[in-house]
Amino acid sequence: MLDDPLLGEPKVGALKGVRAVKFKVGPHQYLLAYQFLSKPNAIEVLDVGVHENFYRGLEGYLKSR
Repeated sequence: MLDDPLLGEPKVGALKGVRAVKFKVGPHQYLLAYQFLSKPNAIEVLDVGVHENFYRGLEGYLKSR
């Protein structure tokens, strides 16, 4: 991800600007949501978790910031 910060799947709607990458740890699949900030050339990790209610919780977090 550091070599290609635009690797993740771009989201739309309320999550526009957020990208998500799926990965496995043992038998469990996780999602990592992040934003690529071009000005400071940084990746801001927003959330890591299992798929259930992941995007709903992420949307609520982004609205509360």
